[in-house]
Amino acid sequence: MSFKDRLREEIEFKGFQIKEIASKIGISNSTLLSYIDARGVLPNVETAVKIADALNVSVEYLVTGKDFAHNSKYKNIQEITDLLLCLDSETLEILRKMIEPLAKQGRN
Repeated sequence: MSFKDRLREEIEFKGFQIKEIASKIGISNSTLLSYIDARGVLPNVETAVKIADALNVSVEYLVTGKDFAHNSKYKNIQEITDLLLCLDSETLEILRKMIEPLAKQGRN
């Protein structure tokens, strides 16, 4: 799988439209399309970083397909973390109290 394939896959997986990502990173739709269509143009480093940030992946993953964060265990953790970020502090404290004993058991 190539950069263009992983980029296209991530955009689809995250449910974004081309115009949303292009606008978010400050490039034209046609420029973004040139990265994912048959031309397979590679963006410059600064643009690649912006794309990766917008998709919440690493540049390493987009380029090589390998990344610590894309390991299934860590991807699950990231998904849970994303959900936790939506909760208020009171609810987070309740969850912390529930999870802490489980984490201690896991360390033993």
